Amino acid sequence: MKIRTILATLTAAMLPFAAGAQNASTRIIVPFAAGGATDTVARSLASRLSQIWNQPVVVENKPGAAGTIGARQVAAAPPDGRTLLIVASGHAINELVHEKLPYRTVEDFTAVAQVVDVPNVLLVPKNSPYGNVMELVAASKADPKLLSYGTSGMGTSVHLSGELFKSMSGANLEAVFFKGGAESLTNVIGGHVPLSFNTVPGAKEQIDGGNVRAIAVTSGTRVPVLSSVPTIAESGVPGYDVSTWFGILGPKGMDSAQVRQINADIRTAMTTPDIARQLGERGMIIRVGTPSEFDQLIRDEISKWRPVVEQLGLRGKN
Repeated sequence: MKIRTILATLTAAMLPFAAGAQNASTRIIVPFAAGGATDTVARSLASRLSQIWNQPVVVENKPGAAGTIGARQVAAAPPDGRTLLIVASGHAINELVHEKLPYRTVEDFTAVAQVVDVPNVLLVPKNSPYGNVMELVAASKADPKLLSYGTSGMGTSVHLSGELFKSMSGANLEAVFFKGGAESLTNVIGGHVPLSFNTVPGAKEQIDGGNVRAIAVTSGTRVPVLSSVPTIAESGVPGYDVSTWFGILGPKGMDSAQVRQINADIRTAMTTPDIARQLGERGMIIRVGTPSEFDQLIRDEISKWRPVVEQLGLRGKN
């Protein structure tokens, strides 16, 4: 009996969502406001994990300071698996643009799993004279003051998508910053900016409605819900590949066996047909790798964007 008790105690400590802990709950902190793409993914995941773990999994929105307020809360939480964080690509970029973060981007978290890729898309007004990427590039080179692009904010992954495009294509484009993706989209629809970079989920409805034209997607491969739209790479900028990604982190020091179990359960949840269909229809691509792969992705993203951020002098401007 003593051995059974010890084993049960160890199991409950390792897996707080196990059958013996049904009165407990797990929190997924969303460091952004409700209603956005990150929030949508978190709520879909939480709903399915609640069923898998047979316990409540609640979503808490802690917006502010480019996601750092919610991230700081999770970094300071006990590493017991009950507090998780969903992050987007900006988690890696914050390391580069903020002079002082209230946590260490890699060292103060445990990577659990990437969950989705969210490609961005290059848009023009429906009556734009430009039909493809290279026409845009050629026009910008012929008249360096001709074109600008709308984006959701300085230092965001969408903004850096545009800056990397400029660097790799040689295009002359000036960034115009808006308060968010919706405002950027509205301005390109109205012809107030000649092009913009937006997320596919944020722009898909307007693309489908014919209110704006998609010139190219930023990912390395075509997006299933926009299968006729080429990638920027195949449009004449070889090697270009940018997507916004979402993933799950926990506090540093989580038990490795627990992390592997949560990762496996997230994989099961995200590949459930209804969730895969729901997110896929919005232009999100399910991508659940191992914890170590997600950890490496964050490190690679920091290295990838560092020279871009340094070239633009963005550090300390957010």
